[in-house]
Amino acid sequence: MKREILISGTARETRVAILEDDRLVELLVDRPDARRMVGDIYLGTVEAVLPGIQAAFVNIGAEKSAFLHASDLIEAEEDDEPSDHDDEDDGNGNGGGGGGGGGRSSRRRLPNVSDELKRGEAKLVQVIKEPIGTKGPRVTAQVSLAGRVLVYMPFASKVGVSRKIENRDQRAKLRDLVSKLVPKDSGGWIIRTVAEDLTEQSCKREIDHLYGLWKKIKRKSGSVRAPALLQRETSLTKGIIRDLFSDKVDSLLVDSKMLHNEVVQYLKQVDPDLIERVKLYEAETPLFDEYDVEAEIRALFKARVELPTGGYLIIQPTEALISIDVNTGRYTGKKDPESTIVKTNLEAAREVARQL
Repeated sequence: MKREILISGTARETRVAILEDDRLVELLVDRPDARRMVGDIYLGTVEAVLPGIQAAFVNIGAEKSAFLHASDLIEAEEDDEPSDHDDEDDGNGNGGGGGGGGGRSSRRRLPNVSDELKRGEAKLVQVIKEPIGTKGPRVTAQVSLAGRVLVYMPFASKVGVSRKIENRDQRAKLRDLVSKLVPKDSGGWIIRTVAEDLTEQSCKREIDHLYGLWKKIKRKSGSVRAPALLQRETSLTKGIIRDLFSDKVDSLLVDSKMLHNEVVQYLKQVDPDLIERVKLYEAETPLFDEYDVEAEIRALFKARVELPTGGYLIIQPTEALISIDVNTGRYTGKKDPESTIVKTNLEAAREVARQL
C-alpha cells in the first residue's frame, strides 16, 4: 500500500493529510486559537466527587471542568502500547500523541472514588479526550509520556512490548534491552512498534529524555498553584513525525520552509535515515489541491457518501451517537438480491472505516 503524509502550514493553521493509495484517510488541523489538548498534563483541583457515577470533576483551568472516572485512577498493566496515533481517542491517539491510557481493566475492582479523591485537593492529570459540545475534556491520573520508540508510564511498574511486534524472540530481546537500561523503580515502559531495530544507544537516549521530562514535571507540580498547565503536548507536526512517520511511509511533503526545517531537525535527532523521504513542495498549485485533498475535505461535510457501484451512506450525527444508514441506491445487481446486499455492505464497511 502506498502511504504519504502531506503537511500544509500557514500563519493561521497547520493541516496534515494522511493518504493511502492516493485517498484521504485522516485529516488533522492545528490552529493557535483552537489548540488541541490531548496529551497535555495539568495540576488540577478536584471540584466535585460523585460516588453515584464513580467519577469526579477536576478544574484544570479550561472553560469546562474535566471528567475523571474511577477507571482512570488505577494502574494500567496491559502488555501493549497506547495507540501509535491517538490521536485519536485513541490513541492514544496517539496522536497525537502522548495522551495516556487510563487502565480500564475489567479484571480489577474499581477503587471507590470517594476514598481516592477529596474536594479541593490538587490532582495531577493528563487529557485523553478533547472537550466536545457541552462536555469538558476527559482526563486520566495514569500519566504517560510518549517518545519515538518508548512510552513512559510513571505510575505503572513493568516493561511491556507493543502487540504489533509479533516475533516472540524479538519481543524478549527488546524487553531485556529496555529492562537493563531503565532506572530502578522508575515506573512502567512500553516499547512501541517502530522500535523493532532499537539500539542500546538510541534507547538510552530516549529513556534519559523521558525520565528527565517527568522529573521536570514533578518539580513544577510542587511549585505552582492549581489549576496549572505542567506540560504541553508536542506540536502537531512533531507528533505526526514521532507517531506515524516510519519506513512504511513512502514520502512526506511539506509546503512550508519553516515546517520543513522543523521536520528535518527533529529527524536528525530521532531517525536520520528518514530525512531523504522528506520533500519541500514548492510548486505553484497549492499542495492540497495538487493531491485533490481539498475536494475530499469538502465532501466530508456532506451527509450522503456515494459508494463505487451505486449504493450510498447517509451519515447523521446526534447528541448520543452517529447513525450510518447503508442503502443499495441505484445498484440492483443482476438476479440475486442477497449478493447485491452483500456487495453493498462490503463496500460500505470499507467506506465507513475511512469516514470514521
